[in-house]
Amino acid sequence: MANSKHGGNPTSTEVTIYREPLDSPGVVPVHLKRAATSEYPLLEIFQRFLVRLQPGSDLDKVLAVIALYKAAAPAWKHLKQFFWWACTSQITIPEYDPVAREVLGWMSANVISHSTTTNAMLMTGGLMDPNENYYRQMMMNRGGQVVQQSDEAQILPPIGKRIFWVGFRPFMFSRSGISSSRGGPASNVLDKEGQVQNAVILTTIGWNLRPLQTFIKECHDHKIRTRTGTTTVYFSTAGGPDPYGTGWSSVIKAVRKLDTIDMDPEVKADLIRDAEYYYSQESRQFFADCGIPYRRGYLFYGPPGTGKTSFSAALAGHLNCDIYMINLATGDISDGRLHRMFLALPRKCVVVIEDIDSAGIGREQGPSSAPHPAPTLPEGLPPLPPGMTLAPTQPPRKRNLVTLSGLLNAIDGNASQEGRLLIMTSNNPDVLDAALTRPGRVDKKVHFGNMSPRAAHDIFMRLIGRSAVASGTYTIPQIEEYATKFTEKIPADTFTPAQIQNFLQACRGDPEKALRDADAWVTESLSKDIENDDDKNGGEAPVVDSQATTVLGDGSDSSSFVSEV
Repeated sequence: MANSKHGGNPTSTEVTIYREPLDSPGVVPVHLKRAATSEYPLLEIFQRFLVRLQPGSDLDKVLAVIALYKAAAPAWKHLKQFFWWACTSQITIPEYDPVAREVLGWMSANVISHSTTTNAMLMTGGLMDPNENYYRQMMMNRGGQVVQQSDEAQILPPIGKRIFWVGFRPFMFSRSGISSSRGGPASNVLDKEGQVQNAVILTTIGWNLRPLQTFIKECHDHKIRTRTGTTTVYFSTAGGPDPYGTGWSSVIKAVRKLDTIDMDPEVKADLIRDAEYYYSQESRQFFADCGIPYRRGYLFYGPPGTGKTSFSAALAGHLNCDIYMINLATGDISDGRLHRMFLALPRKCVVVIEDIDSAGIGREQGPSSAPHPAPTLPEGLPPLPPGMTLAPTQPPRKRNLVTLSGLLNAIDGNASQEGRLLIMTSNNPDVLDAALTRPGRVDKKVHFGNMSPRAAHDIFMRLIGRSAVASGTYTIPQIEEYATKFTEKIPADTFTPAQIQNFLQACRGDPEKALRDADAWVTESLSKDIENDDDKNGGEAPVVDSQATTVLGDGSDSSSFVSEV
């Protein structure tokens, strides 16, 4: 209760509102100074020390300043929040979104690396994987441009805030993060202030989002400029750590050039023209005018090792977009997870579903695993004693959790992403359901067969001829002659590109060795193939169709022979 000790009689209103009379000595009340002393006990210790050195000295002014700051801090916080709300524009980008990665890359190259900072996030390996030098050398050999990257680490913006300028406009970059297994597009984690965690927040002065949109476009253009010679390969992370819930992890690889894919020139040119037209402005306008979903699908089928996946990667590099690889045969992807993975796709990308025929997809949802038959004793052995059983020789086989309806909804359902190019690969397309390969989902079916004489000539020139001519030992006409002789030794439509590639790699750029060992290699390989076919067919040799065809979207057929490096 206040009294007249300090002079004056406070009214009842003053006593009720304030703890001290308004006419008490000093501007800052005594109880606020006392609260500051209680919060910072070191001040009292320091003041007692000064009293002993110089009697009469005190820290009353320091306590007054601290108490004034504590009283003004809440008001300043509200004023700051009001200023950001009234005078700035802001966008929030979850870190699982590809746009956030583009912003981080721009900040790393243009802000963090060009300024003095004592706080940053370090990512070992830079933008390449441990085989970075190999990919750089490969791109140099192919005549491509290679962006120099750090051999040890890449510096990324840390968790926190940073102000930077673009021209004469200030921006504030804010990055928040929290470890959570439930973060992702379906359930973002919020902090106590309602801000999205695991997100990048960009803020600038003004009431228009256009400057932020311009900055986002600049980040995307920076990514295009600096990704020359590389392709980002995304793959499924089912069963592994996935903090954002998108189901994707990534690695950056050197671009696979289309000239390293040996296939029929007409078929290759047709596929390239079709993909380029699909991503043209004219095509987008055509799809919009006709009311057709903006999607495109290919089916690549043929024996293993004929270059189906390699051509897909090369096509993605040619289109200057990322590639997303999905393997449904692992048994770790469910309908819901597959749907989330497709929702996380950008508008322009190549999606490859590998060996879709081996995934065992059916119309009905089956159990997650199928037990093996019960083990039995070989004939002639006595039966086991009562109560004893044989242990299974193998663990239960995983069955795919993806149903046909779930796959179709992810590919072209009402909620599926548009703008992507879907490629399905298969070794046996006859087992695929007709609903999966109907027109509209699969627009082109292309057969990848064994090596033709022309493709064998081209792969010899690339794997043997380039290094032989570069060494100065052989001339181009000599290598052409060696390539022709090598082609005559290789039976047409018999070996896969992977088989011939493996043989030529062992020759190490020596054309004479390749010709000298070709006959023996062909005889040995044919003998192994016959033995394998006999084992598969119960001793009966299969009938081999030597005519490989490519089924195009317009119904025409042409030969298609592909090789991969």
